[in-house]
Amino acid sequence: MKSLRTLCLLALCPIVLFAQQPPQATQLPGDVFVVKSTWIIGGAGPWDYLTMDPSTKRLFIAHGAQVQVVDVETGQLAGRITGLHEAHAIALDPSGEFGYISDGPANEVAVFDRRSLQIVATIATGPAPRALALDAQTGLLFAICTNPLDQASTQVPNTQPQRAGSNSSRAAAPQPGASHEIKTSISVIDLSSRRRIGEILMPGRLGFAQSDGNGQVFVLVFDRNQVARLDASAIASQLHQRGDAGTPSKAEPDRLDWSHESGQSQSAQESMRPLSLGSGCSEPRTLAIDGRHQRLFVACSNMKLVVLNAGSGEEVISLPIGPGTEAIGYDPGRGLIYSANGGAQGTLTIVRQDVTDTYAVIQNLPTRQRARTLAVNADTGEVYLVTDYVGVDLAQPGGIGTLKTRPVDGSFQVLVIGH
Repeated sequence: MKSLRTLCLLALCPIVLFAQQPPQATQLPGDVFVVKSTWIIGGAGPWDYLTMDPSTKRLFIAHGAQVQVVDVETGQLAGRITGLHEAHAIALDPSGEFGYISDGPANEVAVFDRRSLQIVATIATGPAPRALALDAQTGLLFAICTNPLDQASTQVPNTQPQRAGSNSSRAAAPQPGASHEIKTSISVIDLSSRRRIGEILMPGRLGFAQSDGNGQVFVLVFDRNQVARLDASAIASQLHQRGDAGTPSKAEPDRLDWSHESGQSQSAQESMRPLSLGSGCSEPRTLAIDGRHQRLFVACSNMKLVVLNAGSGEEVISLPIGPGTEAIGYDPGRGLIYSANGGAQGTLTIVRQDVTDTYAVIQNLPTRQRARTLAVNADTGEVYLVTDYVGVDLAQPGGIGTLKTRPVDGSFQVLVIGH
């Protein structure tokens, strides 16, 4: 009887061991993702990026002339950061004290106290800052400016950026008769002094940017199908050397001109490497980073998610996603990549990462139209997207094809995705 019981237990062991193995990349999760709840938080105007602060359980949403702060435990507004022209992105410093907001029309970054949610300082940048990438190792904040610089000079023009509507802002088109050489800039801000210490001139139109947590900053150059990899430490060293040699009281920041494709400067060769996305990617829109394994996840306008080796620049795989993606999220603890596809009816593409270089789409979850940016809560595994409802004013005259849509007042909302 004892031997029979032992045999039964041994027979069950392979089943138990198999059940404890992690699911493979081609398998659906045990529980599919659903829209768990919707939080109506109101507000008006276009929206842009979202940032999650897991330490305080707060979600920061760039929404028009304000940043809305949502308590993700209650789904209620915890406060607002006001006094902005139009918010685009929010970066949070590691200390937990301050946050930074790119204010596009104001050509500046606003510094706010994370406890009081009050703006305590502003820092001038180049034209139309949008994405922000904070490198904790150097204490530098990289503000990616989206409006091209004046082709006739290296001075920053006093122009207003195109408003970021529900389909996001793009860099302004070059003027007729202007040179085909397009330059945009990155403002480098020292957080300790709250001062712009440098300006990097780059070839092409810049887009989203993110730091990998290991001293590297990755910036999309969407009209060249490239990702520019910047060495933050090397840039900090170059700018500090220039600052020590220059006049301390000078008003203009130092410039690193890397915009010339022929004859790249020595500083560019030491600090920047362009990574090609190849012909399979058309107009990269956004990215996320797996810093541990050095992998980049890049969403392209032709509904492709390209995975790159961040070191070598080699393509690992290309996966299908939906249209209109403006944000990619990565959950390292669960090995999941999320693509917020705001085009058509709206979907969330979920990709599982198995080991390092095995990837598969495991779900396409219907969401809402224009739900194109997101943030991941790495503590709970939840994903947050934002959108609103659009209505038609039937009181206005017009026939089929002439009716105009507009956002429904007070309908701005957060979609909570989870199991």
